[in-house]
Amino acid sequence: MADFFVPEIDPKNPQRHLRVLQTEFGFRSVYDSVSFCNRCGSCQQVCPTYALTGEEPFSPRGRNQAVRLAAGGKLKIAANRARLEQVVNTCLLCGRCTQACAGKIPTAQHMLELRRALRNTVLPGLLQKLLGWRSRRPGLFRVVVRTGLCLRRMGLLRLLRGCGLTRLAALRWLEHADDILPRRINSSDKTFWRQALKESPKEPSLIYLPSLEAAFFMPSLAAGVLKKAQQKYQVQVWEQVSSGLFEYVYGDLRQSRRLVRRLIRRCARTGTGSLPLLTDSIDVYLFWRRAPQLFDRWPQLARQAQAWADRLVFVTELFPKTPPAATAVAAPVRLDPAALFEREGKPFDQARQILKTHFKKNFVECFYRDADTPAFGYAFVRGNLSEQIFLNTVRTVARTQTGTVFTLSGLSALELNEQLRRFYPQAQADHLACLDG
Repeated sequence: MADFFVPEIDPKNPQRHLRVLQTEFGFRSVYDSVSFCNRCGSCQQVCPTYALTGEEPFSPRGRNQAVRLAAGGKLKIAANRARLEQVVNTCLLCGRCTQACAGKIPTAQHMLELRRALRNTVLPGLLQKLLGWRSRRPGLFRVVVRTGLCLRRMGLLRLLRGCGLTRLAALRWLEHADDILPRRINSSDKTFWRQALKESPKEPSLIYLPSLEAAFFMPSLAAGVLKKAQQKYQVQVWEQVSSGLFEYVYGDLRQSRRLVRRLIRRCARTGTGSLPLLTDSIDVYLFWRRAPQLFDRWPQLARQAQAWADRLVFVTELFPKTPPAATAVAAPVRLDPAALFEREGKPFDQARQILKTHFKKNFVECFYRDADTPAFGYAFVRGNLSEQIFLNTVRTVARTQTGTVFTLSGLSALELNEQLRRFYPQAQADHLACLDG
């Protein structure tokens, strides 16, 4: 009898790929996971990119079919590279399809596997290299970012834009970065954040790893998280530590695995060795929760990763359990649940409950087909549909006359705020952690 054979999308380079995926129904091989799709079409009704294009290859079931055929050898990657790159680059990785799917098929994870097979550099080369420095050369990354922000305040970016240099393909991302980054930073929040970095408790009871945007561009977010955390914990802040998410989505899976393993080991050497780890980014939280799938080939490491993932804390858990007095607001508020990989679970339920408690009837529930903010830097990707998707999001905000949109990611708040300033300035976006901050 022949041995059971599991097709792989890139059998010549297994080290570049995950062997199994952590799904709602347990661990599955990538081929088993993608083959579970019965092409019922439920996902098509909620996919933002399919709603705009109407093309089957850009629907979740079409994307899953492409991965299945590629893994089965019926679709040659080299001969169809251009079309497959379009299929991959137009996916938001938002998880709406997984939410609508009865089988909870992780289409976003399948797209990342296809991206790794294509060895596709999705981000502009200069931006890819710069963000890669955060894990490989954190000191240099900090200097470059601080210098860049200083030059921006001095007007260098305005000069480059005026000369038309940012229209070059290699520098086009600078325009978008200039648009979304805040023009002013609250000095009190900045002072509080710097002071917190200097203070390191001898016996910490919680570790806080701020997101990239909280550490460099949104001190109000970092300050809001710290103020809430310090009410219950002795907080130790790790500023120059990479989460591994960027490498997982845009870079090298092996580097992502090394960074997560390094993070787990550092947590084991800190305090009691079993301290909870706090994050303010829903994208990072959802990635860390799937850490065991990174170490499927090493059972002991997988068990350590699972124990570590079980101790993760998202910022929604810091809000008080007792309901406060309802907050009076002039306009409705809503939650934008944009995130990588999925849109349901404990953090999302907690966020909705927090807003319902604070704002009562002024909290507007999101409709099933509402558009979301493209997550985790999708607007930086070349050849994408982000502009139309953002417009659909703004239309939803305007239709409900929403005043404040709360997000679970600082980057989503920055991205959405820029679009609201352009098309619906009556509303603003903010991270949920800044509520009552």
